[in-house]
Amino acid sequence: MLSLRWKSLLGLLPAAAALLTFSLNIGLAPSMAEDTKEAAKADDDTNFEVPDGTPEEIFKFIDNLKERQPKFASQKERIDFAIKVQRAFISAGDKVLKQDVTEKVAVQAVQMKMSALTLLAMNSIGDSAKEAMEAAVKHRADERTAVAKAIEPYWSPIRIANVGDAPEAERKKLAEEFIAAVTETKFSPISMRDATQLGDVLANKGHAEEAGALYDSLVKLSKESDNPKFQENATRFEGIARRVRLPGNFMNLEGKVLGGGELDWDSYRGKVVLVDFWATWCGPCIAELPNVKENYKKYHDKGFDVVGISLDRSRAPLDKFIEAQELPWAQMYDETIQTNKGWNHPMAQFYGINAIPAAILVDKEGKVVTLKARGEELTKQLEKLLGKVE
Repeated sequence: MLSLRWKSLLGLLPAAAALLTFSLNIGLAPSMAEDTKEAAKADDDTNFEVPDGTPEEIFKFIDNLKERQPKFASQKERIDFAIKVQRAFISAGDKVLKQDVTEKVAVQAVQMKMSALTLLAMNSIGDSAKEAMEAAVKHRADERTAVAKAIEPYWSPIRIANVGDAPEAERKKLAEEFIAAVTETKFSPISMRDATQLGDVLANKGHAEEAGALYDSLVKLSKESDNPKFQENATRFEGIARRVRLPGNFMNLEGKVLGGGELDWDSYRGKVVLVDFWATWCGPCIAELPNVKENYKKYHDKGFDVVGISLDRSRAPLDKFIEAQELPWAQMYDETIQTNKGWNHPMAQFYGINAIPAAILVDKEGKVVTLKARGEELTKQLEKLLGKVE
């Protein structure tokens, strides 16, 4: 499930960029090659070096690169390949722009380059955010009107990608600008995209209160709207504001568990708990499961536990999966009320969950440590909270 930020951003980027988006943002399970040697060979055969030549020859090289569909032996190979593809787009764009080309060709080259830079920047790859900003400023000053105008779709995402490390005054100014745009355009898709993307980045960069304040503003605007559709957004934004403010604060869970009965959340005090919003249909959730099971095996006796919150709409696949995987921890799932299933689960709505897996780690006191307790981060936090396990 893509987050709101990426659903909107994909509309700006070339089709080939989707591979990187899927690989880095939602962590799809890797397409395991039948033969790892064959997978490695597929990568070795891919030439990412953009040749010198006419614009037509360069664009043809890029078109051929887009068609490459090698098999991957690991998620790392998949991500590395996707990054190399985007870097080739950037290089190709620069090579075309150095030539004496028509304005139309220059626009194509700029769009190809900025699409790739924006994607890398939004995924925090190296210094790509700074690189994207420098390129955007340069091309916005181009004397050719169409070339300068071609930067506009990427301008806000690039500013957002750079805002996390900016001074507080700059962050607040950008938030005010985006909220004003939502008001002036009456919730236009682009203004909503910018505002929610900014909130996402602020939260991920540790500016929880600023992110929460931004969503508070969206709540207020939604409630004041005379459009019922926008009014409905208020509840969702309230949930997101509540979630982004969780780090350092108490998290509350209540509701039914699989098999009947209510979750006794108080009984988990004194334990480090992973609250895992997931579903059996979610590829990234299933890909993360071995990591969760391994950490559970290592740290359960030291005080680590898991509470799953299933967003499945049907109990049958959930029961089958839990039995097959022998999952020992509690699962919150309410089959008694049809409207409480899937994304409508009360806890998912209460915390504004709009993408899964959403892995929230709670310490022994019941306070949230991190909203991103996946992969190596989960192990790192458990080592910090419970000590290393031989």
